Order: sequence, then structure tokens, then C-alpha cells
Amino acid sequence: MIRTLSLAAVIASMFSFPGASPAVDFAKHAQQAIPIKTVTSKKNRNSALLLKRRVKKLAGPYAALVRHAAKNAHISPVLVAAVVYVENGGNFQGSATRVSSAGAIGVMQLEPVTAWDVLRVNPWQAPSNIEGGARFLSMLIQRFDGNRRLALMAYNAGPTLIANGGRPAMAVRYANEVLQLTREVSL
Repeated sequence: MIRTLSLAAVIASMFSFPGASPAVDFAKHAQQAIPIKTVTSKKNRNSALLLKRRVKKLAGPYAALVRHAAKNAHISPVLVAAVVYVENGGNFQGSATRVSSAGAIGVMQLEPVTAWDVLRVNPWQAPSNIEGGARFLSMLIQRFDGNRRLALMAYNAGPTLIANGGRPAMAVRYANEVLQLTREVSL
């Protein structure tokens, strides 16, 4: 005769002690908190420091805002910093109020309609511009199923054009430049 056990019964038996019913013993142990000590290795500390330096190199005076916005948007801070760098040509002076020939505004060069209507941010304020830009980039990465190259092309040329198969040379160059910076930032 074959006897089958439920997963709960197997787990309960793993935590049972002689003389106690498995269900009671399991319930008692399942409610206990297990202390976990966080250990940071030297390698992890060095990696965090290198990441911070890469973001600083790419985002200049906006590095702290970029790290915060990227964390909130659940995307790479180096990717956001690389977008900031490319959008400003590495020149951060006056970038908070810079307006492109196409009308894009601020550090992350947000289109006014995207900033106000889609992201609900003030593109003239650097913190909200960066927060909105990071969120928009995150939305595009999701829309293009994790394909950062397509998301970056959409950030530059517009999501509808890219979704419909358009690949303007300018957007391809933009995506390549941003992705190259994420790989090769010298410290």
C-alpha cells in the first residue's frame, strides 16, 4: 500500500519532537522568528562603492537624486545616470532648466506632455524631473519586455514609433551611447 503525505505533514514531521503532535509542534515553531544577521562582505562593500562612483561620474551633481529615483523606479542607477549624462552631453551647468530644440525640459529632457500628463511631475524641478524620468524609463523597460535598447530608443524617439517598428538612426545611436556608458565608465 502506498501512503501519500501532504507537504504540510512532511514539514510538520520535520519540526516535531517525541511526545508532541506534529501539527502542534510545527505551529509552535512556525510562529517563532528566526534571527538573521546581515553580513556584508568586503567585495559587496567595494561593489557598492564602485557603483556609487560610476553614478557620480555619469550624473555629476545629480548623483544622489539619480540613486534615489532609480531605487524608487526599481531600475539600475547606472542606467539612469547614463541617460542623464547623454541627455546633457556631460555638461550639467544649467541642465535643470535646459530646453531642447524639440521642447524637452530639464535634466532628463522630459517632453512637457509626458511630464505633466503621464508622469504628473514638474519638469522644471530637478528632483521631480529625475524621479519622473527614471519612472518613465522603468515603464518603457516593462513595455518592451525588459529590452533596454528598445526602451532607450523609445525614451529618445517616442514609444509609439518604436512599438510600431520604427528605428530612427538618431534613436539607435542614442541607445548605443547610453548602453556603452553603462558598461565602460572609467573611474
